Amino acid sequence: MLTRIRHSKFLPFLAVVLIVLLAAAPVLTYPMGRDQGMYANIGQSILRGGIPYVDMWDIKPPPIYYIYATGIALFGSTTAAIRAIDFTLIPFGMLGLFLFAEMLKNRRVGLLSALIYGVFYFNEDFQNLTQSDSLVTVPMIWAAYSAYRSMHSQNSRYSWRWALLSGAICGVVLWFKHYYGFFVLALVINRVWAHFKSTNEGKSIWKDGLAFVSGGLLTSGTLLLYFWSQGMIDEMVIVAQGTAAYNAQGYDFGAFIANMQNYWYFRWLTWHTLLLLVGLWFVLKIIPLPTSPITIGEGFETGLERGDKVGWRLLLSCLAAALLFALIQAKGFDTHWIPMLPVMAILAADTLEIMIQFIIRGRGRGVALVLYGLAVIGLISITANTTWGRAWQYIAGTETRVAYFDRFQANDLKPEESLLMAEYLQERVIAGDSLFIWGFRPEVYFMAQLTPATRYQAQFPLVAPWYPVQWRAENVDILRAALPPYALIVQDDFMPWVTNIDADSHTILQDAAHDDLRFWYQAHYERVAEIGDFIIWRRLAP
Repeated sequence: MLTRIRHSKFLPFLAVVLIVLLAAAPVLTYPMGRDQGMYANIGQSILRGGIPYVDMWDIKPPPIYYIYATGIALFGSTTAAIRAIDFTLIPFGMLGLFLFAEMLKNRRVGLLSALIYGVFYFNEDFQNLTQSDSLVTVPMIWAAYSAYRSMHSQNSRYSWRWALLSGAICGVVLWFKHYYGFFVLALVINRVWAHFKSTNEGKSIWKDGLAFVSGGLLTSGTLLLYFWSQGMIDEMVIVAQGTAAYNAQGYDFGAFIANMQNYWYFRWLTWHTLLLLVGLWFVLKIIPLPTSPITIGEGFETGLERGDKVGWRLLLSCLAAALLFALIQAKGFDTHWIPMLPVMAILAADTLEIMIQFIIRGRGRGVALVLYGLAVIGLISITANTTWGRAWQYIAGTETRVAYFDRFQANDLKPEESLLMAEYLQERVIAGDSLFIWGFRPEVYFMAQLTPATRYQAQFPLVAPWYPVQWRAENVDILRAALPPYALIVQDDFMPWVTNIDADSHTILQDAAHDDLRFWYQAHYERVAEIGDFIIWRRLAP
């Protein structure tokens, strides 16, 4: 048995997972971003019996909230526990990518693909990790792999089973965001194309198609019925309408170009080497290098070398779908590009394989091992430099947590201020008390272990014109009854892409549309302090 384990193809894969997680370990110390705060608050609400949107509001589709609820239930209510979600799920994505790339090309490309995916996933900044658009890459990988297995299966009995699995996973993916319909469409088109190009006349596309649709209806339909039974659908319709108006801001040509240029620059800062390798892959398809298959030792055998047009066409279609997903949302946000990562990881891995094979022609196994080793070290150092380089002083105890958090920033979001605000509140209130924040800083609720006083944990649904005006009165009515010990107002948080108003929350509160809320502050609270962008109001004594 030990011999089988030593010779298992999964042993080097497990080694890849281990070195990626070791390089990414400081991510567990990262602060939370706004979105992570929203998801965590709703996750805690779910664990208390609450319903997303109904009891705690946000604009993302439901799966991410239930992932967070599961993570909090397993790991606890800390920022490190939230980051542990990535460390739990991303290895499953690495496994799917390893199996896909191994079947497509060979085991070395499979291992490199898993490595590159893990490296550049954890190379993201703190606000982009543990996101809906980043975690969805895991089921997307498995949906594409299952579709690929279905297309390649010579036995129709196994083909429809893989199609059923692919459809079932796609049914879940669609609930992460409806724009992932482009990804599902890419799988369907490739399956139809593969059928008409196939010489295997014994396989029936109708059986596979029926299995795929049945799997999708099984999961998506079950989720729909559950969400309907929870009374979430009406609120989700409002979310969809608001999101459409929100995205439409970027459809002005000038705004669209500005958004793409701005965030493409940030993509380059994070993906640099990955982008170069993917670009070189396309060049090598035009000007191929002469290579020869190699064997560099037991456990690393070449396997079947395939010039698999079906697989590469599937990958490129998924890449195009992911690019369209980013473009149609018109914002260019960092997270919108992450669904491209799995396909780019395979393309980059194939580029390294081609280049290394070209260099080692006739030079022996020793040279091959050195080159592959250098490639692994070079890739893993990218993440290690980002994570350990930033966190080492804090981990070594020579830097305070506040100073460490000061190394992070995302636009107006300053994590050290969130930390100081949470500590200020924890010293003065009891965990579980309520809090109200007029602004978009929901992470403070979670970090201070306080409950949002109303279901509106951020100000934008009470400000943006595409949400119901009556929500403003509803919010104030609840606050009059709740009267949390503290209420905060955020300043210098200019977010016109969220509020449709080019003013910060403090300024917006002075508008006549929010007289009731402003009078609530003035009648029941006194302004006592400021921490960074937070203005702190304390409830008056009875």
